[in-house]
Amino acid sequence: WLNQYNKRFIASIAILDSDLKECWIIDSSPDIKNQLNMIMNFMEIDSLPKIRGIFLTHAHTGHYSGLLDLGKEAMNADNIPVYSMPDMARFISSNNPFKFLISSNNIHIKEISDNQKIELSNGVIISPFKVPHRNELSETVGYRIYSDSKSIIYIPDIDSWDQWEKDIIDVIKNNDYLFLDGTFYNCEEINNRNISEIPHPFIKDSLIKFEVLDKYNRNKIFFTHFNHTNIMLRNNNKLKQSLISDGYNIANEGEFFYI
Repeated sequence: WLNQYNKRFIASIAILDSDLKECWIIDSSPDIKNQLNMIMNFMEIDSLPKIRGIFLTHAHTGHYSGLLDLGKEAMNADNIPVYSMPDMARFISSNNPFKFLISSNNIHIKEISDNQKIELSNGVIISPFKVPHRNELSETVGYRIYSDSKSIIYIPDIDSWDQWEKDIIDVIKNNDYLFLDGTFYNCEEINNRNISEIPHPFIKDSLIKFEVLDKYNRNKIFFTHFNHTNIMLRNNNKLKQSLISDGYNIANEGEFFYI
């Protein structure tokens, strides 16, 4: 609050086709207008890129509420596809503010399924996969984005690596870049509520689980989706420096990766 240079936008990533000036966005955060501006700056264009689709992970407010900026009061978007799992699709379609976006032809829902392969452009494919999370309103998914040469895993929210049916160590070894849930560093940073009611894998515990990885595989990992209490947002602290020296990464805004 005291220093706006320390401000971070809510977690979201985009898939860009710079040649066609098109993009796909994973999660429509409340910061979507700022994030679209980042895309414009990266592409060096003076108007909004064509949004070919928005992929949603789940029904927690930071991941879908930015859809409202697509409405008549703001962008007045033209029928953008919103890719959603079945429960998430029903959640969007049955809530009036978002239902109005559909009836106004600002968006339309495209229901997707677990492990479905969806081709984007230039041979890039995206595929959702279910992960365990607090599914009060919808299921939760991560995404794999891949081409013939590179693959990216995006999991901003998960309750626990151990509750997932997949082995996270194998997932890390079999992909090139992984943006993983780093919401909290440890259990001590939330003192005004019961942190067990908002489960996420603590970075501190993830580092213990990932100790079996060599530095090459550790360097694939980019922690993201930080709560404002997370010490990893503070520069020049020993814990962050130790994490980086051990081979891991902290996701930074504006980073880009070629796939």
